[in-house]
Amino acid sequence: MSPRWTKVLRDIQMARGRLLMIIVALAASVAAVATMLSAYTVLVREVPRNYLGTNPASAQLTLEREVSDELLKQVRSRPNIVAAEAAATVLARIEVGTNEWLPLMLFVIPNFDTLRINTLHRESGVWPPQTGAMLVERSALPLTRTSLGRPVNIELRQGGRGSILIAGTVHDPRLAPAWQEQSVYGYITPPTLTRLGETAPLNLLKIVVGEGAGDGKAIEFTVRELASWLAGKGYQVLEARIPPPKLHPHQAQMNAVLVMLLIFSLLALLLGAVLTATVIGGLLAQQVRQIAIMKAIGARARQVAGLYLALVCALGIAAVAIGLPLGLAAGQGFIALIAELLNLRIDSLALPWWLFAATLLLGLAGPLVAALAPIQLAARRTVKDAIDDHGVSPGALRSSWMIRVLAHIRVTDAALKLAVRNVFRRRSRLVLTLSLLAGAGGMFVTCLNLKAAWEDTVTRAAHDRHFSLELYLQQAAPLERVVTLAAGVPGVRHVEPWDVAPASIASGDGLEIAHRYPDGTHASFVLRAAPPETELIAHTMSEGRWLHAQDSDAVVINTSAQAIAFRGVKLGDRVMLSVDRRMLNLRLVGVTRELLIPGTAYITPDVFAKATRSAGLTNAVRIVLADREPVEAVSHSIVQALEREHIGVKVVVTDRRLAAAQAGHVYILVFALGFIAIVMALVGLLGLASSLGTAVIERTREFGTMRAMGMRSGDVIRSVLGEGVLIGLLSWIAAVIVSLPLSAWVGAVLASISAQELSPQLSPFGAGLWLCVVLLGSMLVSSYPAKRASQLTIKQTLSRT
Repeated sequence: MSPRWTKVLRDIQMARGRLLMIIVALAASVAAVATMLSAYTVLVREVPRNYLGTNPASAQLTLEREVSDELLKQVRSRPNIVAAEAAATVLARIEVGTNEWLPLMLFVIPNFDTLRINTLHRESGVWPPQTGAMLVERSALPLTRTSLGRPVNIELRQGGRGSILIAGTVHDPRLAPAWQEQSVYGYITPPTLTRLGETAPLNLLKIVVGEGAGDGKAIEFTVRELASWLAGKGYQVLEARIPPPKLHPHQAQMNAVLVMLLIFSLLALLLGAVLTATVIGGLLAQQVRQIAIMKAIGARARQVAGLYLALVCALGIAAVAIGLPLGLAAGQGFIALIAELLNLRIDSLALPWWLFAATLLLGLAGPLVAALAPIQLAARRTVKDAIDDHGVSPGALRSSWMIRVLAHIRVTDAALKLAVRNVFRRRSRLVLTLSLLAGAGGMFVTCLNLKAAWEDTVTRAAHDRHFSLELYLQQAAPLERVVTLAAGVPGVRHVEPWDVAPASIASGDGLEIAHRYPDGTHASFVLRAAPPETELIAHTMSEGRWLHAQDSDAVVINTSAQAIAFRGVKLGDRVMLSVDRRMLNLRLVGVTRELLIPGTAYITPDVFAKATRSAGLTNAVRIVLADREPVEAVSHSIVQALEREHIGVKVVVTDRRLAAAQAGHVYILVFALGFIAIVMALVGLLGLASSLGTAVIERTREFGTMRAMGMRSGDVIRSVLGEGVLIGLLSWIAAVIVSLPLSAWVGAVLASISAQELSPQLSPFGAGLWLCVVLLGSMLVSSYPAKRASQLTIKQTLSRT
């Protein structure tokens, strides 16, 4: 073996601890990249495949009367329509506990075996459901608190209460998980609906278009032509729903979040590469005189650089060999978590060949590029400069500003004063170490800032709601009777009607087109009757004013509705809304900032009653309870009081239910960012350990001299520990500073994809927790170099070359 490679092997043996740190840090970074890259690759493929695999309807038209078989044949022969089916949707509620009810959306399917649009994946149980039974969406089964083959109680608008058997489960990728929406999805046949005493015509026409299936405007053009043709046939279209074409309800949000996580994982890999440069730089600093001797006997700079670049390449290969399998395993777990969050079925976890090639390239190129500068610097040094090196950055303590700063540090303990001064001996190494720890800390604090911001948003949203619960009725009931019954329940302080109706932007031909998904919640907005004098909301106006009692054509929208349907609309502009097939020409007078509230347009009760022809009726009320009254118990009493008078309640909304529906939307991102932050923290602390270990080796002779002058082992330990803790404190300050713009950026991304306000601020808990982590970590990784330095004898230190 040539002398050059013999030297490399000797270097590996002498510095095996620090080189092992490089491998561990790079492996952790490669694992983070592999996790996010594999998750991104699989999910961007499987989400569209899941959704499009159901052959989702391009549009759903609600007709005034039932769709006949003959009409279906004629619709299928219409231009640009490749498929058409009839169905129905019925809103009900289901009992999930003793007198505890949740909304139930029943999809009525004439023939499960011939279903070709909005198809379902069989999961378990009986297929198709027999008469008197229903299938439930798989994510909804836990909400029912029962099991397959058992009956549950449901209540319908016309049929009243009845019992139905849960025969099996299906997977419907079009819908958000039931636990997110706090709603149960069921699938039944028309005979089952008839047995339950409900009459619901199959008046929902589902169509799939041919050309322009991915173009919303092309679909709308086809729908308008079809609606006009249907009107000529005597079938009036009440509403048309056109969801975003070929797009899963959460696909845009998921893509944005995955890209952001991938960027952060690449940042973790960058920090791993920086650590490599730090360790290799320290190793080269230790071998300055050896390199000088090599060059003195004829070695060229290119040969010296090649030795250490080969070493870095070998470290990168070892790191990829360890980190890639770990990252792929973690990626599968992350994919499963996202699949549960988005109600996906992952058919294939296959990864393309380029993912492995890209991971290998990143794992090798990152460390090589980062280590290139210190390697070239060391290889190009002249023999004279190398011999004159004494382990201190040129001018590190000669610059006037440094002298003034250090001169003002009043430390009586000599060991601690030495620690303070030693921190700045190698400023380039200090900058790299601070970058590692500050990046990790910035990410860690950002996670907790984001978590705190979301919790603050939930808290402020609850604070802005000056009511305890909200009841939605099965159908509009006499207003005075509803208010009297609810107000008569013990514990109720105030009852206020807040009628609600689905709405859409009106078009010139009178056709209501709503860009909503089948669950009716995503990408939708509603119209509400808001009492002008109400005190049940906070009235936080971002623009304009709230409603006045005398307003006859005014509308106020919330920020969610502004993002969904009113982009570009300014105060004073006229907007045309369609509700119950009636046009409302309204003037925008204000925009109210509401947190975690779906898109809503507010008009006065008088205008609402005229538009919906519901004078003297109400379909929703908000209720204020007396202090310390148990919400669940009082709401149960209110529901009983109403139902005794045959007033059906569709759903009861409480703060607890709202929190359950909202919690999962952000915490998955917090956990993913936390995973990357842990990787970055590991890299950062390993970088600090490497920096201190290198510094101890560089100052071996210095420690010997101080020991000869009387410094005790305890003083040496305190000096090295103090140096590590001081670097940790400096990195903590940098991490807090880094976290502020990082948190603002992450918050802006989440706010844009959720149409909700989210303004992360510095979390005192997050900053304090990271301070504890970095101080404890600094002491831990400093302890070994400190102990090693304290055990050096005078003879050992003075004999070092």
